[in-house]
Amino acid sequence: MPSSWHDRRASFRRPAGRATMATIMLVAIQVFGLPLARSQEATTASLPSSTRAADNEELLRQIRALRQEVAETRRLKEQVDQLQKQLSAFRPVSQRTPSPPALQPGGADGASGGELNRTRSGATMGESAPDSGGMMGGQPAPGAGPYEANQPTAELSRARSGAALPESTPTADVFPIHGSYRYNGQGTGPLGGGGYFHFGDENDEFVLNVTNQITIDGTFFDRQNMPTIEQGFNVPFARTFLYGNITKNWLYQIGTQGFLGEFNLLDMWMAYRAGDWLTVRFGKGLTPPLYEYYGFSPALEPVITNSPLFQLAGKRQLGVMFLGNLFKNRLQYWSGVTNAGTSFWYALNRNMQYNGAFTITPFKGTDNPWLEGMGAGIGLSVGDSQYKLAQQGISFVNGAGEPTTNAAWITSSGIPFATYNANVVANGLQTRWAPHFFWYGRFSVLAEMINNSRMLSDGTTEGRSTQWGYYVNLSYWLTGERDFAGNGFQGYSTITPNSPFNPAKGQWGLGAWQVVAQFAELNIGRGDFERGFINPTLSANRLDQLMVGVNCWPNKYTRLSFDWVWTYFNNPIPVNGPNPIATFNTFWMRFAMFF
Repeated sequence: MPSSWHDRRASFRRPAGRATMATIMLVAIQVFGLPLARSQEATTASLPSSTRAADNEELLRQIRALRQEVAETRRLKEQVDQLQKQLSAFRPVSQRTPSPPALQPGGADGASGGELNRTRSGATMGESAPDSGGMMGGQPAPGAGPYEANQPTAELSRARSGAALPESTPTADVFPIHGSYRYNGQGTGPLGGGGYFHFGDENDEFVLNVTNQITIDGTFFDRQNMPTIEQGFNVPFARTFLYGNITKNWLYQIGTQGFLGEFNLLDMWMAYRAGDWLTVRFGKGLTPPLYEYYGFSPALEPVITNSPLFQLAGKRQLGVMFLGNLFKNRLQYWSGVTNAGTSFWYALNRNMQYNGAFTITPFKGTDNPWLEGMGAGIGLSVGDSQYKLAQQGISFVNGAGEPTTNAAWITSSGIPFATYNANVVANGLQTRWAPHFFWYGRFSVLAEMINNSRMLSDGTTEGRSTQWGYYVNLSYWLTGERDFAGNGFQGYSTITPNSPFNPAKGQWGLGAWQVVAQFAELNIGRGDFERGFINPTLSANRLDQLMVGVNCWPNKYTRLSFDWVWTYFNNPIPVNGPNPIATFNTFWMRFAMFF
């Protein structure tokens, strides 16, 4: 025999070699399931008699220690298997290895579909595995989503074989967006509060919110043949807003509106938010002046519609705006340069305007609920105006929330009471300023006035045309609710009734009830009549309007409004026929939903 064989044989006679051999034999015994007593006897019998007594005690000690380690390893393995099963049950389906549809018995894998599913889910044969659709105990597991059937064939093959997916396959990002329905009752957002659908990733680094407003009106006059499409049953507002952020600091908003048969893109802007003190907005959106128009949604005013001053608002223009809050939200500012949008083509070298506003809320954040909702401010606009008043086909007409050329002055229901001649143009400096005061609470007050001045010409005569007007809103909650305290540029909001009416939840309350009133006046002056820009026999130069009504919120998503509107012209005019009239009445009701 080779000498190396004799050397190895001699080594077995040494105590260390014998102990090593015993250890190897014991592991083999544990793996193959042989009884430990027989293996121990066989090992002891193979030792020489001269060393058997000396080594027996040491060998038994090592065997006992090894048995203890093997038992501990088995327990740890069972715990790891159990934890893996639990993690597999809680992990969303989009983060697991895709499970292909179960194979029929006798398939290529040589096992039944049930056994294959249990094997792939990590469960032991005969045990019930967590549902592959993310179900636990018959209920969806947290974050579980539907199985994605359209996995690539290569990935399914790797899944069937048990191989891990390649690192280039981002299984954790298959469904990164989570959705929920939320409610905002604090008077913020495009519609001044209400319900909205929220979609975002786990850190809200990307957010998409969707909110809607639908109003259905019944508008009935006490006279026939009134020249307005806003009568009978109609849908004045059907709005949808998509807004959110693409990163934490980059915001966006897209708004659309259907308005009495028209359709408009209201908003389309992006903004960078540096902090509460500064947000820079680029695109098309609301601008000052007229707090009544940019401060809240029309369907949230206590009265049923805007005052006649709405046609002098800055409305939605294209440009750059800067806005923010200073001094612990006690000073709010809004400033920027925009295009008035009186031409469809938005000629950037014409009709450029500066628009700005600021509001002071000196008691914001104090412990006095009576004074916290008090504030005042002013909106301003100045710029060059070059456009024809009576445009056709290339300008946005009155309605749908767009800037207009004000070719006619109208009532809140759209009835014209003064119309310019077709050859009148605006050519020169235009200015607007509009101070406002508000006090929100159970009893709320909002008052505002506006002065508008622009140069007009008919090719022969030129002169400055000036209009001014004001309105005062009063409202009181009979059932004890309170209006949103305001944040400077946000006024009335949705209301959550103290006693809602919701039979599905066993709530049979009366809802929230509010009485409201508004008086408004719009004076277009005598200058346009004297210069021949307006026919004085067909037009009046002053409009007075009174609205009185009641609002009911059965719940925080719906509102019912009932108003009576009295309209007065200082000069009787042929509004609905050859016979001039100076007054008429309107009975107005509205059903509005915010979701």
